[in-house]
Amino acid sequence: MFSFGNDEYYREYSSLIKKRRESESGPFIVTTPEWLDDFVHLIQGDEKYKRVARTWEGSCVLVFESGPDTIFKNNIYIYFDLFHGECNWGGLVPEDIGKNGDYVLYSPYARWKMILKGELNVVRAIATGKLKLIPFDIKKAAKLAAAAQAAIRLVELTGDAGGIFPDEADDRRKKSYLDVMEKLNSQFGI
Repeated sequence: MFSFGNDEYYREYSSLIKKRRESESGPFIVTTPEWLDDFVHLIQGDEKYKRVARTWEGSCVLVFESGPDTIFKNNIYIYFDLFHGECNWGGLVPEDIGKNGDYVLYSPYARWKMILKGELNVVRAIATGKLKLIPFDIKKAAKLAAAAQAAIRLVELTGDAGGIFPDEADDRRKKSYLDVMEKLNSQFGI
């Protein structure tokens, strides 16, 4: 199994994305490595995000909680290394890494789906507790609130990334999704 944070992990994760792109065509399933790769490239090239996130620092982790409405068994931890309007890396990470990000936002999959579709405002979701910062820290919550425009822009960019939600995929894509999630689990501890 590859350990997060070393060159081998990043190299093998990138290789997995390349192989998946050769066997799958877009639009990709939301939360797959290839979908996240497209999303990270959108963030990296977006001038509006760079402007509104120029003071943001720290990793941000989105936790898609599994449940009866999901086809995935375990929580999904999506990690973004963000610094002053740049996204240095983004991808799926093991739980122990995800839980220790600077800003870890938890919500059930169905709620994330609403947020990513633009049906629920991310800032309002945080303010009403529908999206939870865990562990809660008042200083982190204040920094998160100050970065509201950056958070909103990230969500807007998910719309540009396109994608199919796992539960809306056809049977072939669902099988491919479950296969890659199993591979990520066995090789990367995700």
